[in-house]
Amino acid sequence: MTPWYATWFNTPYYHDLYSHRDHHEARALIQTLCKALNVEPGQRALDIACGRGRHAMVLAESGLHTLGIDLSPESIAVASEMAHDHLSFQVGNMLEPLEVEGAHWVFNLFTSFGYFEDDAMHQQAIKNMANALLPGGKLVLDYMNAEKIASELVPKDLVKTDLATYEISRRVEDQTIVKSIKLSEDGCSIFNYEERVRAFSETELRAFMERAGLHVKSVHGDYELGIFDPEYSDRLIIIAEKSAHP
Repeated sequence: MTPWYATWFNTPYYHDLYSHRDHHEARALIQTLCKALNVEPGQRALDIACGRGRHAMVLAESGLHTLGIDLSPESIAVASEMAHDHLSFQVGNMLEPLEVEGAHWVFNLFTSFGYFEDDAMHQQAIKNMANALLPGGKLVLDYMNAEKIASELVPKDLVKTDLATYEISRRVEDQTIVKSIKLSEDGCSIFNYEERVRAFSETELRAFMERAGLHVKSVHGDYELGIFDPEYSDRLIIIAEKSAHP
């Protein structure tokens, strides 16, 4: 059975529903993050689960030699239209070894993690990201703050666009935040999709990284890399480093 994310992310409806996540937002986010992280021009970066490449594009603009990797061939085809000497894209799966040149930075942004059926798969994904790093390289995992989201969950809402109407319901089920999306056009129901993202805590994400041989350097609650507070922070951003020595 095809995983939900391999189907839903390939549809035009996914990109329509989340069209507010645009290049302007991505530029502000990445520029702030790169400044706070002190990235250096000429370093190599991987953007894992890059989608249509809006973050990878700004990483390259910031001076990083950037490779964007995503499971969706359709997204990579769109992203590849932006490719240039310091920006490239390829289809890839974080659950499989990443056949890439060692990177100074691996970015996994905007909760592009937590989708898999069991924790062994999540651990494998973190291990593959760690293996893609050079010694001394850093993984930047940008995750939702699941504790805050669960406490403020909006049970239902309705989104209308020029393309479709989306009836959205949300619930917490088995340590997973579930978003059910009923999609219709001109009053006629077309598809039902379901997003399922594990409500990982800071402790659980730290454990994945440590088991993959990464040392957690810092944990933050926003893109300015402010202090993480599980009750109030909007994000859970973990910076983890690969040992410089075998």
